[in-house]
Amino acid sequence: MSYVRRGSAGSSSSGGSPASPASAEEPAAPKGGISTLLAAVFITGTVAGSGMLALANSVRLTGWIGLVLLLYFGVNSAYCGFVLSQCWLIVESRFPELSGQVRAPYPEIAFRAFGKKTRILASVGIFVNQFGGSIVYVLLSAELLEGLVGKDRLTYCVWILVVAGVLLPLSFLGSPKDFWFIGVTALVSTMLAWLCIIIHLSTHYGETVDDATHTSPTFETFFLGMSSLLFSFGGASSFPTIQNDMADRKQFGRSITYGYIALICMYFPMTLLGYLALGDQLDADLINSLKPDGFFKSAAQVLFMINLSASLLSVISPVYQELEDRIGIPLQFGWKRVLFRTGMMAINVLIGETVPSFSKVLDLIGASALTLMTFIMPPILYLRLTSHTDGGRWPKIEVPLWKKIILVEIIVVATLCGAAVDIRSGQRYHRRLAGELVS
Repeated sequence: MSYVRRGSAGSSSSGGSPASPASAEEPAAPKGGISTLLAAVFITGTVAGSGMLALANSVRLTGWIGLVLLLYFGVNSAYCGFVLSQCWLIVESRFPELSGQVRAPYPEIAFRAFGKKTRILASVGIFVNQFGGSIVYVLLSAELLEGLVGKDRLTYCVWILVVAGVLLPLSFLGSPKDFWFIGVTALVSTMLAWLCIIIHLSTHYGETVDDATHTSPTFETFFLGMSSLLFSFGGASSFPTIQNDMADRKQFGRSITYGYIALICMYFPMTLLGYLALGDQLDADLINSLKPDGFFKSAAQVLFMINLSASLLSVISPVYQELEDRIGIPLQFGWKRVLFRTGMMAINVLIGETVPSFSKVLDLIGASALTLMTFIMPPILYLRLTSHTDGGRWPKIEVPLWKKIILVEIIVVATLCGAAVDIRSGQRYHRRLAGELVS
C-alpha cells in the first residue's frame, strides 16, 4: 500500500481533476487494512481511556445536569466524527492521488478545505490534543501504579519514569493497521476494568451511600467539570488516521456508531453509580476514590493500566506520523524512528514531571485543543468542502437546512463552552498562584 507525502501530485488545495457526484460518494478505497468492526474497537478502546475515570468527578462538579451533558456531548462527538469521515471521502474523491494511505489525513482535509494556514492550525491542534493526551495517560498510569503498590515503595515522579520506560518500546510500532492487536487489548481491558468498577460500587453501595453527600455546583466548578466531560469524548484527531487504515473507508460511519454505542453503555451507568455511591468523596480519578480497598479495585487498577498503555499508541500515532513525514523519517522501522520517538517520550516525561497532576493537563486540553479538533473544526471543514466547487470543477454537495442548523449549533455551543472553561480555569490557577506567592 503506497503512502502519499506532501508535495506529491495534487498538493494544491484547488488543483486536481473534477469529480462526479457518484465519485464523491464512492471514492476508491485501498485494498487491505482493518475491518469496520476493528475500527470500532479502536474508537472505543482509544476514547474510553483516562476520560472515563474522570466522568464521575465531572458530574460531582457540574451536578445532576452533568449526566445530561454527558449524553449531549457524546452524541455531538459521534456526529462530528461522522462528519469528519465524510470530509475525507469528499477529499479523496476530488484528489484520487490520496486514495492510498496518507500519514496526516486530518491536516490534509484542512489543507484541501482552506489552504496552508488551516493545515498548520490542524497540525498544531493535533499535536497539543494528542500529545497532551499521551501525557495524561502516562500521569494517570503512574498514579494508578502508586495507588496499587503503595506510596512507600517509589515516589510518584519515579513511577512516571517507570511507565514511560515500559511504554517506549510499544511506541516504536507504526500506524493502527500495524498494531490491531493493541486496539483489541485496549477494548477488552477497558470493558473488564469497567465491570470490576461496577461490581465494586454495587457490592459496597450500602456502605458508601450513607456517607455520600452531593453538594450543589458553583459557577466555577460547573465549568471545570465540563472540561472533563469534553475530554471524555475527545478522539476526533485520531479518527482520520483510523479511517485511513480501513479496507473500506466508506464504512467508518458505521464504526463510529458501533464505537459510541459501546462508549455510552459504559460511561453512563458507571458515572451514575459512582456519583450516587461516593458523591463529594470523589477525586479526579474514580478508581482511587473507591472504598474500601479490595480485589476488584486492584483488578480495575491493573486493567486500566493495560488500557492506557495500549491506547497510548492510537492517541500518539497521528502526531508521530505527521512529524516524521515532515522531517523525512522513512516509513519502514529503523533507527531514525527509534531515536525520534525516544526523544518525544523524553519530552512527555519532562512535562509530566513538571506538572505532576493529570487533572490539570486534562482541564487545559479539554477546554482548548480538544474542543477545537473534535467539535469545532469538523463541522466547519464539512460545510466548506460541500460548498466549495473551485469555479465549477467539482459539483456542489447539497446539505439540508436541518443539518446546517445542527452543525452551526455544535460550533457555537462548543466555542462558548471551551472559552468559558478556559477563562474559569485561568482565573482558578491565577488565584492559586497568587496565594502561593503570598504564603
